[in-house]
Amino acid sequence: MRKVIVIFIFIVAVTCHSLIFASYDGKTAGHELCGQVERVFCERARIWNNFLMGQYTSLSELEEELKTTVTDPLLREDMKMFEQMLSIPTSYESISGVSVQNFHTVKSGFEKAVLEVSILWDIEGYENNYNEEVKYTVEMKKCGGNWLLSDYKVNNKQ
Repeated sequence: MRKVIVIFIFIVAVTCHSLIFASYDGKTAGHELCGQVERVFCERARIWNNFLMGQYTSLSELEEELKTTVTDPLLREDMKMFEQMLSIPTSYESISGVSVQNFHTVKSGFEKAVLEVSILWDIEGYENNYNEEVKYTVEMKKCGGNWLLSDYKVNNKQ
């Protein structure tokens, strides 16, 4: 009787293991990533606009705000850009809207994802407002339960 119980428990354990881990493929759902990409780019646009309006009292305050949406290596590059903007002031246009138009997952896991994304930017120009759609290859990393933008490059592929 004891052998039968042990064999039964073993069969149940193996069955449960394959049912649970067969669905685990190490991928994150595309719709979750699409929403996170749009959230991150919208938040970066908000930070950009706040910087242009002079709403940050220091670069460290700006960096803390950026850390909620961006991680290295992009965080370092953004900070260099903002430092340069302070040292060499010029006119910049603000962003009134950001929306993901097309989205394709190239590679995804639970901690990292590479995506091809087309984003429509609504720009408040000096003479008129305009829209610009740009295609990017985007890298996202999951840090502390949140998806953060790690890097992005303009995608010139047609």
